[in-house]
Amino acid sequence: MNFFSYLIETANRLPEMPACVSAERTVTYAELLAEVEVVRDSLLQQGLRPGMGLGLVADNSAEFIVGLFAGLACEAVVMPLAPDLKEQEFNRILDLVPMAAILHDGSLITKPRFVQVAELDAFEILVRPKEFHCKVASGVPRAAVIRFTSGTTGSSKGVVLSHRSVAERTAAAAEALNLKPGTKVLWVLPMAYHFVVSILTYIRYGATIILPDTSSASHILDAISAHGVEILYASPSLLESLTRAPNERTLTGATRIISTSTGLSPGTLTTFEARFGAPVSQMYGLIEVGLPLGNLAPAEHPRESVGIAMPRYEATILDPEYRPLPAGQIGRLAVRGPGMFDAYLAPYRPREEVLTQGWFITGDLAIQDYTGAITVCGREKSVIHAQGEKVFPEEVEGVINSYPGIRSSRVYGAQRANLDEDVVAEIVPTTPSRVDLEALRDYTAERLSAHKVPNRFIIVPAIPLTQTGKVLRRGWHNEPSSSH
Repeated sequence: MNFFSYLIETANRLPEMPACVSAERTVTYAELLAEVEVVRDSLLQQGLRPGMGLGLVADNSAEFIVGLFAGLACEAVVMPLAPDLKEQEFNRILDLVPMAAILHDGSLITKPRFVQVAELDAFEILVRPKEFHCKVASGVPRAAVIRFTSGTTGSSKGVVLSHRSVAERTAAAAEALNLKPGTKVLWVLPMAYHFVVSILTYIRYGATIILPDTSSASHILDAISAHGVEILYASPSLLESLTRAPNERTLTGATRIISTSTGLSPGTLTTFEARFGAPVSQMYGLIEVGLPLGNLAPAEHPRESVGIAMPRYEATILDPEYRPLPAGQIGRLAVRGPGMFDAYLAPYRPREEVLTQGWFITGDLAIQDYTGAITVCGREKSVIHAQGEKVFPEEVEGVINSYPGIRSSRVYGAQRANLDEDVVAEIVPTTPSRVDLEALRDYTAERLSAHKVPNRFIIVPAIPLTQTGKVLRRGWHNEPSSSH
């Protein structure tokens, strides 16, 4: 099967339904299919063949959707890439993946040396030399897409999904989200990093994707009001920015607020719900698995949890020997279900070699209560060992970020000679000259056990983030140059 067939079905069933709405234009499903077919034919004319690699570089737009489906229609292996990738990052990907061509909408910063250029109305096609016209991910039958992980704690990995896996995953996501034809979803996250259980799912099931002019709070609230948005799918940082909008602004009509991409701090959760009177549902997503967990019934589960296993998925907590732990004990979060990834690309590792007893070990430490609800404590690799106890940076950051005048923070462990670690916090105040570090220390001490309270607070201009908005946790054991 080819996932492109789902667009054909939706366009035939809902030809006049808007597929994507932006300030520039509204594209119906019939128009979307017609545009995809034009780009598909051009790619085929340039020599793109089944199994070859196609890089897609486009901003959040209808063009991204067109390019994604055009590549799938060619049976190429599509790899969306963020437009703002630096030259070194872009070249590294080119070294790992022998892409035959790149389709871009003009937003590509780095222009690699390709031998041929074809111009379309909305795209430019860059074609590589013939030696790159080979199959990528040849170990995966009918490979469809490649997406690199965000690399919060190390080098990112290319994740390969087949057409079958994409079909299984999108079906499970639509069931969890209760998508219906015409459901209006406001989309603000980078499409290059979020496109399977979101963009591909919405198009398969006939939803309408609303794109605001920018990701500013005012433009988002304008779009919600103007288009009758039902689902707001956003990151915690975006939800936090919405809380600072003028008091008269509301979430008119939006009934489902979904937070994803990284953990939502209790402070932001409380502030958002108090400000707008709308419950926030946290969902736990992984490029390797999809959307296996969700807190879609916030009244039934702890507010800080990511909820329970979604329909068709299973989740468990395992000890270091990969044995199931009883409720109430912290361990390794493992999940499994439909549409799991088919392989890692570089180095190549098929799914069967990665899974443990059929489970995907997420790298997160978590705890499950007696109702099945799961609360993520933090990344296993980022745990700090202080005073003989484990400290989760995410918990400490949540407290620090709730302090008035703190924009963001990053907590890490600085090694001591005796293998113990100091808890160190980098902070970004809204007004650096006015932050009282002693008062901040007292604030954290009132809310955290003594071994979790940072030994040092360091004012920094910004916290490094991954492309998906997660705190970049690499290089934590480098000593900072100045501290308090």
